[in-house]
Amino acid sequence: MKNILLKIIVGSWLLTMGLSNVALAAHHKPDSLADVWVMVPNQGQQAAFEKAFVKHIQFRASRGDPRAWKVYRPAIGTGMDRYIIRYCCTKWNDVDGYQKWQADNKILDDWYANVAQYINHYEHFYSRIDMKNSHWPKDSKGFKYFAVTNYQAKMGKAKSIADGKKLLSDNAKAMKWPYLWSWGNAIGGEGGLSLVIPYKNYAEMTPPDKSFSEALATHMGDEAKAGAVLKAWSENFHSTTYTVYRIVDELSMKDK
Repeated sequence: MKNILLKIIVGSWLLTMGLSNVALAAHHKPDSLADVWVMVPNQGQQAAFEKAFVKHIQFRASRGDPRAWKVYRPAIGTGMDRYIIRYCCTKWNDVDGYQKWQADNKILDDWYANVAQYINHYEHFYSRIDMKNSHWPKDSKGFKYFAVTNYQAKMGKAKSIADGKKLLSDNAKAMKWPYLWSWGNAIGGEGGLSLVIPYKNYAEMTPPDKSFSEALATHMGDEAKAGAVLKAWSENFHSTTYTVYRIVDELSMKDK
């Protein structure tokens, strides 16, 4: 998605959202579940971690890992020491089978013997991808950067957020907004909504001549109505964070 649907969608940008994770998980198609790990190496051991990590993914590949794990690092934002290890997409019914594959092939034995000593901090989440309201290409291999806005919502705003997300997405598609985007809902921790916008390079991050709010006003034929839609959306949230991640090809596994 483009940083723009975000910045645009509210003016400067629309941030924050925390939804009921359980309720959200029940309304999506299979194979829309992303498995996400966040890892922070010990101070001064980043190079050692990366070297050990590469050997570990080679070990996984040699054992026929059915998942092609991808690695991302922050390029703009905070927490620059983080490594995001992500696989998309799976479904709950396949999680047990994957864990069995790991156990049968002693995958975690290799991890704890060769990589774990370099890790200071772990986090583990799942993210439910909202396929219906997203606008994502079948092939996203050409994208190198991913702008992610995480929303934290006000209490009691789940329905308003779900309705607003659909309204904005439907209008963006109807007016042929020329950018891509993906909505996701975190499962674990504080939860929350995320909006992801892919880019091939930094040049693509240049804001468009016509903002989303202006394009929406033209599409609706009523500037006041469009403004009210964006205002209602922004009032669902109380905070957000914005980070641009880059994919690290040399640490990522090849697609199957």
